[in-house]
This record gives sequence, C-alpha cells and structure tokens, in this order.
Amino acid sequence: MSTLSVENLTIRRGGKTVVDNVSFTLETGRITALIGPNGAGKSSLVLALAGVLPLEAGSVELDGVPLAGQAPEFIRANGLAAVPEGHRVLTVLSVDDNLRAAGFGLPMAEMEESVADVYSIFPELAERKGQKAGSMSGGQQQMLALGQALVARPKFILADEMSLGLAPLIVKRLMNVVSDLAERGTGVLLIEQFTNVALKLGHEVHVMTRGHFSYSGDPLPLVEDASILHKYYLS
Repeated sequence: MSTLSVENLTIRRGGKTVVDNVSFTLETGRITALIGPNGAGKSSLVLALAGVLPLEAGSVELDGVPLAGQAPEFIRANGLAAVPEGHRVLTVLSVDDNLRAAGFGLPMAEMEESVADVYSIFPELAERKGQKAGSMSGGQQQMLALGQALVARPKFILADEMSLGLAPLIVKRLMNVVSDLAERGTGVLLIEQFTNVALKLGHEVHVMTRGHFSYSGDPLPLVEDASILHKYYLS
C-alpha cells in the first residue's frame, strides 16, 4: 500500500490565503471525496499538489518522497497525476497523440502498454484514435483527460470536478471508471459538485469551506442527514 501524506498545507493566491493549514492522508485502493461550496479552495489544493501552484507552507510526501516545491513532471513521475477541472486536452492533436504526449518520458514499450490500457478502459476513445480532441463531445474530452492521467500509471489521481457540465449518463460512466480504478489499487481524491455522487463513492470525505476542513470522516452521517452536511457547508 502507498500513502500520500499532506501536512499543514497553506496556499496563498492573489495575496489571500485560499487553503489554510490543511492535513490529510490518501491511501491506494481508496476513494477520498472532497466536497464544499464554490471558492472553498478545492481546485487550488489540487493544483498545488500537482506542482502548478506554489505552497506557502506545509509538506507533501508520497511514500516518503518529498513532493512539495517540485516540478509537475517530477510529481507525476513519482506517482501523482491530476485531472484539472475543465477537461483540458490538446484540442488540435488527435486522441492518440494526446495520450502519447501524456506518456512522454516513458520507455516506448511501457508507453505503448499504457496507451493500450487506456483504450481498454475507454473503448469510446479507441474508436476515435485519429480524431482531433477538440472535435469530440465534452464527455469524450473528459474521458481523454482522465486517460492522459492514467497513461503515467499513477499511484494517486486527483480528479477535479469531472462531472462539470456533463450529461448524467456520462457522469455515471466516469464514476464507474473511478470506482474500478480504486478496486485495481489506485488512490483517488475525488472533488465533485454532486455531493450525492461523492458521498456514495467515497470511503471517507472531507468538507472544505473557506480554505479549511469543516468535517473529515465517514460519509454516512452526511448521507443520512442532509442538515448535517448543510451545517458543515456553512462552517
């Protein structure tokens, strides 16, 4: 089992503290849900863990390897891959070229195997290998964005608002993949606007408000009593 440990993480953007002294642990094979109102700091947390945003303070370690302050390429190579909000893909490149670009730096045989694995997970993408990514539907682009993260065979995936703007059937398809990934041993931090989806999938949940965790623990109490969830959203 691998562990991602985040201790006392603080992030500032535009002169404001957007994540304030947050600590948590992720384990492989488990889904940790992260929910909360817009502007709570969830996306900033993902970008900082992925090395895109600088940290004001705190530590991040994956199996004892320090990741805080490292370049995104180093973080990804050491087993942590992010799927940022907004299904970001290389729109002018084909589906196949997007996946191969994501596998840059891998040995050729490993990259070929990883791309084949993505196509087995998403046969919808296999049918569109030569199609420009920007010409696909939003749901297909989101599959590709997740596929790009999977090419690196990460130990942990940070999935930020994958369901945003997508039809319910596509959301269900993506969440089934997330569940399958966890069963296969990948650790997932799932940031999700649909709290019912997140609470159903998560083994544990953090509610984030105003840059801090107002609740951390078992999702069940929040499922059984919506007023409790509402209280933590306002904390």
